[in-house]
Amino acid sequence: MAATALALAAFAVAPASAAGTANASTTTTTQAQAAKAAQAQRVFRVRTEKQLRTAVRKANKSKGKDRIVLLRSIRFSTGKGANGGAGRGDLDVRGSLVVMGRGKTINARGVDRVFDVRDDSRLVVKRLHLRNGAPAETESGGLVRSLGEVEIRKSHLLGSTVTGASASGGAVMNDGGMLRIVDSRVRGNEAERAGGGIEAVGGTTVVVRSRLTGNATGAVPGNGGAVHLTGTGDVRVKASLVANNSASAEGGGLWNSATGRFTVERTTVRDNEAAGAAADQGGGGLYNDGGTLTVSGSTISGNAATGAAGSGGGVLNNLGTLAIANTEVLSNTAPRAGGGIEANAGTTTLTGSTLQSNSTGAGPGNGGGLHLTGAGTVVVDTTQVLDNTAVEGGGLWNAATGRLTVTRSTISRNVASGAAADQGGGGVYSDGTTSITGTTISANKATGAAGSGGGVLNNLGTLSVDGSTVSANTANRAGGGIEANVGTTTVARTLLQANDAGTAPGNGGGLHLTGAGNVTVSQSKVYENTAVEGGGLWGSATGTMTVSDTHLRGNTASGAAADQGGGAIYNDGGELVVTGSMVEANKATGAAGSGGGVLSLNGSLDMAWTNLNGNTAPRAGGAVEVNGGSADLSNVNAADNSTGPAPGNGGALHVTGAGTVTWAVGSVTGNSAANEGGGLWNSATGTFTATGITFGDNTAPEGPDAYNDGGLMSVNGALILPGTGI
Repeated sequence: MAATALALAAFAVAPASAAGTANASTTTTTQAQAAKAAQAQRVFRVRTEKQLRTAVRKANKSKGKDRIVLLRSIRFSTGKGANGGAGRGDLDVRGSLVVMGRGKTINARGVDRVFDVRDDSRLVVKRLHLRNGAPAETESGGLVRSLGEVEIRKSHLLGSTVTGASASGGAVMNDGGMLRIVDSRVRGNEAERAGGGIEAVGGTTVVVRSRLTGNATGAVPGNGGAVHLTGTGDVRVKASLVANNSASAEGGGLWNSATGRFTVERTTVRDNEAAGAAADQGGGGLYNDGGTLTVSGSTISGNAATGAAGSGGGVLNNLGTLAIANTEVLSNTAPRAGGGIEANAGTTTLTGSTLQSNSTGAGPGNGGGLHLTGAGTVVVDTTQVLDNTAVEGGGLWNAATGRLTVTRSTISRNVASGAAADQGGGGVYSDGTTSITGTTISANKATGAAGSGGGVLNNLGTLSVDGSTVSANTANRAGGGIEANVGTTTVARTLLQANDAGTAPGNGGGLHLTGAGNVTVSQSKVYENTAVEGGGLWGSATGTMTVSDTHLRGNTASGAAADQGGGAIYNDGGELVVTGSMVEANKATGAAGSGGGVLSLNGSLDMAWTNLNGNTAPRAGGAVEVNGGSADLSNVNAADNSTGPAPGNGGALHVTGAGTVTWAVGSVTGNSAANEGGGLWNSATGTFTATGITFGDNTAPEGPDAYNDGGLMSVNGALILPGTGI
């Protein structure tokens, strides 16, 4: 009798109005009202599974808000029963119920899930551990399945599994309802299809200050290790941790649908993995399958896409809209592309964020920080792109049909290791249309054997760099700062400084043009760059380069041969136009280096309204070397340029071979040559016509102002005979 009395006391029903009826003198509640209030909210205190099931059945019959309080942990012992109501299998909730766990556990022991919340019903779970749920095969929601409203607070959802091809939501299935998880843990759950931790089919799902860890999906299809959204729903994850989850295909941590809206705020997404093998699979941390994904104030780190062609180690945006703000994307990896972020078409925007130390493998291994595939749009604003590595585009990579816009950002210390001449782009690699404005691109490297474009490589695309700084970048082959491989490249109001093009062959320290491209440099500064040829700029045999209103100073070309040099600019047979510029204090330093300022080899040089000051070369052409081809100069002033003793001819301008030079109006003053032609020097087969030129203070052992070595030379209307000077 005593034991029976104790059990009944444990399962007592306590009316919510009991406290109010303690003072009968102060209440006017009628007996009918008291009974109604008692019915409206009852408290069931339970110790056993049987008491728990009885309490749920009674609560389902009530029209009020009932509460169950666990006095001890409970283990399911009944057999499986997918449709058994509250009496067997899971606990069906058909009303409004609050379960207070007080830190206790309901262990489903693989019998079924724990709660099945029906439509128009509400379940609140507080301080309760739910574990080891396993509903019937193909059913979803390992611990909780809901068509209604569920709120889980300060609870743990642990170690549950759903199996079968359509089974989703290892811990929770929110089937079009409202799910809110606060201050809780969802850990070690598995789902065959999707949503190792949580599956949301439409509806609204909110996760706040919670930890989603160690959840996983199977292989059919295997998406969303921690959370998966199907259909047109809304998911919000705030101030939470999403870590060490895995998906067999996509979204190791989080996965958003084609019509879904997914928001991640102040959350850490780290060390998750997605193993999908296709190029549009991966997204180790997050995967957006065409919907809208917004990430702010968060950290995405240490995630990996591990499949053979997996992409987007941190995030993969597949045809959707991705906005990332004030977020760090750190140390993520992918074999194919997009170590940090893969944008497969769609629209991707980064604002005030950091892409750092992300990397790709070698298959093909492009876009260490971010990679754009297809006809997408990427905007990178006020963002730091640092220390990322890839085969092409250590920092950023843009597709042939893509559009990349970079504004007010820093791209620094990124590395591209591709060995081919059209690989590299340590900071940025672009096959498409790229615009860079107000950005610093510094200390990036193209380290492959013939790697090009230490800062930027424009490969057949359209590149615009405006109001930016490109400095201290390096490449092994060409284009220490910028490599323009055909295409169209425009540089305006930009500083190209201290870039280096290496030695293989090492051309175009600041900028190098390959092939039949078009390069325009205007209102810019080209300072202190180094190369074998074209310390500042280098133009190809089939290309066109236009330089206007630009200051080229302190650049160095170290090539040792007579047709190498061009401290500021080297023109390798193409078209070079220089107007309104200053070419100052540049050097050709090789043993027979020529053209301290400019060297044009068998090309076309058109120079106007330009000053050539203080440039030097060991062999010839302290300011300008014209080796074959033609040169037309007008309103050009050359002052204080010089050549060394090897042999040391043409302090201001030197013609080699069958070159043709016309210089109309200008001045040649204070120039010097160690041997002949302190100002001007014409070859045995060259043609040189100078008119309207003012000479003064030029020096040389022979022909201080001009020397003709046998060709046709006329200065201010006077014919200079072969072997003589003036």
